[in-house]
Amino acid sequence: MTLKVVKSPNRHPLCVDLDGTLVRSDTLLEAIRCLLQENILYLFMLPIWLSQGVISFKFQVIMHTRKFDVSKLPYNQSVLDLIAEEKEAGRPIVLATASPYPVAEKIADFLGVFSEVLATDEHCNLKGQAKADLLVKKYGDKGFDYVGNSKVDLVVWRHSQRSFLANCSLSLQAKARRIADVAAVMSPKKSLISLLAKQIRVHQWAKNILIFCPMILSHQYFNIDVWLECLHAFAAFSLVSSSVYIVNDLLDLDSDRLHPENRFRPFASGGLSLIWGVVLFPGLLGSGLILAGLLSWQFFSIIVSYVALTTAYSLRLKQLAIADIMILASLYSWRVFAGSVAAGIVLSEWFLVFSIFFFLSLALIKRCSELISLKKRNKNQNIRRGYLVDDLPLLVSFGVGSGYISVLVLALYLNTPQPHIVTHNPQLLWAIVPFLVYWISRVWLIAYRGLMPSDPLIFAMKDRISYGIFLVIFVLWLVGHRLP
Repeated sequence: MTLKVVKSPNRHPLCVDLDGTLVRSDTLLEAIRCLLQENILYLFMLPIWLSQGVISFKFQVIMHTRKFDVSKLPYNQSVLDLIAEEKEAGRPIVLATASPYPVAEKIADFLGVFSEVLATDEHCNLKGQAKADLLVKKYGDKGFDYVGNSKVDLVVWRHSQRSFLANCSLSLQAKARRIADVAAVMSPKKSLISLLAKQIRVHQWAKNILIFCPMILSHQYFNIDVWLECLHAFAAFSLVSSSVYIVNDLLDLDSDRLHPENRFRPFASGGLSLIWGVVLFPGLLGSGLILAGLLSWQFFSIIVSYVALTTAYSLRLKQLAIADIMILASLYSWRVFAGSVAAGIVLSEWFLVFSIFFFLSLALIKRCSELISLKKRNKNQNIRRGYLVDDLPLLVSFGVGSGYISVLVLALYLNTPQPHIVTHNPQLLWAIVPFLVYWISRVWLIAYRGLMPSDPLIFAMKDRISYGIFLVIFVLWLVGHRLP
């Protein structure tokens, strides 16, 4: 619940915390991330610096970080609005933070709203009681208002005239109300469970349903052992793919914050601390690899190869035009291949060729949708992917052509003797062709109009018409193989 702010008639200062308050994330963690991106070998220096004390650690990190851009931090708009309102009313605004003074000064210069900066120096870590003592010494007990976000701010709120709470949990709000006059609650903290689920992309696990394709195509859907093997593979692939998403989000943090949709991701928005990346990545990756190893060494090698390819993609290959699309398409096919290995089912060459062109079309939809979004925002280049908006007509032709070629491959397969050998009614399977042509044409039309979300497979799993089409295709496939 957000309370209406009652303006104070006096001119005592409004003191604002930085980490988790003015900025939704932690500036020290942001600086460490930038430091490791500049040179991963600094990872071995972090324990040495930390052994010299917290204050020394903070200043060592800041001193060695050259690419820490404060303009890309996830600022809390509610706090910025409060600052602007109070500054317009004539109140002095003070930045009071435990972050090192050089960082606080950079942020103060960037925002241009603070009359004074109080921050950690070489002698004092300005946090908790130390911050409260300094503010009382400068402005007197109850002589300032304070905006904070964490449990250590309780001691500061106790001495403030009015307290403003930002990004606080319900339990912390209750504690603050017992000891202080709470003027407003801004941007209440979201559920940790929902943030974690969003970060590990639970909704993206739907793509791993492709693992079940070999089982369906080979008509082993009544074999409980095959089901268990596919479910085992699905769980392993889901855990590993989630770990890859975490790495990708940490590497793309700056660019995500400039993206109209990706800026709402938990790490990019500051809703989830970057420290969770350190916890989640090894946990998910290790669990997924253990599950994969328990299934078979062949499946384990598939998973390891997937991790290696996606890591290379995140680090460099996604910036290479055309190559990134081919890799995206192969990652879709990788799931199908993983399903065949897990269940011990050999896929036909016809299906492999079909899936290559079909998934290539879906990958191109993803890139074309991004370029269409850029075009609407009057931007000319996707700096993260290596494409220009002017490339759009060519990429659309690639994508539509690939989709129709996949249908052609299916038609050629139906015209061979093989369907007559493995099915009872191969003529019925020809009815699949127009439905598939319709679906491919429809998703491309939606994408061209700029209405396609970031992933066409996720769109298909939420779209009622797609559900209906795939259900009809499945029924036709099933009946074609079952009718005598």
